[in-house]
Amino acid sequence: MINHIGVYTLNFDAEKSFYEAVLAPLGYVQGAEFPGAVMFADGKDGDSVWVEAAQGTTPSPIHLAFAAETEDAVKAFYEAGLKAGGSDNGAPGPRPNYGPNYYAAFVHDPDGNNIEAVINR
Repeated sequence: MINHIGVYTLNFDAEKSFYEAVLAPLGYVQGAEFPGAVMFADGKDGDSVWVEAAQGTTPSPIHLAFAAETEDAVKAFYEAGLKAGGSDNGAPGPRPNYGPNYYAAFVHDPDGNNIEAVINR
């Protein structure tokens, strides 16, 4: 299991706003915040995502997939991502090439990371 993950950014304010918006439909709330770093934690088991200002280097793009409880949560994640400055990388819908019950949506965050919400039932 992953306890937490860090997303490094050159544009801290934009990334903070983006993750606050897209993680809310998935049950994450803002927790600790320090200069150049903010944490969002889920309300169930304490998994967290840290958004942190990059220190002296350009971060490499990553792919993060977050579990969703419902298809509606996947849709809300996608809509929030677009409204928060992200760009479309795959509208909500079934992904039979990933599995028979895979339903997901993908957005690029402001730094170009591929962020996904998925329900796989």
